[in-house]
Amino acid sequence: DHIKGINTNFYGMLDQLIASKGRVFFGTWWSTLSGYVNRMRGYYIAKHKLEGYEDGTMESYYFYPDERLNQMKKYMPVKKPIYMREFPTSWRDLDKGIEEIHQS
Repeated sequence: DHIKGINTNFYGMLDQLIASKGRVFFGTWWSTLSGYVNRMRGYYIAKHKLEGYEDGTMESYYFYPDERLNQMKKYMPVKKPIYMREFPTSWRDLDKGIEEIHQS
């Protein structure tokens, strides 16, 4: 009943929002849906200073391929190719320095 009347074209975005709030997320390595879920999880973790916010890690895993299972459990700087995963630079220190901007 909560999504009654919502355009079905928005279901994918709704799936991402719901998945981003989970305690743990499992996605696939080449999925843009999984990538954006991880980015939103990163924003949330950083904003609320949850476990992993300082080093850019989170309870997210890739179930395929096997060698990528723990990619989000360790910090990784941006490097090429960049299209298959999110990097902590997207959400770490996002608001750093914002106070100084507002004071000027």
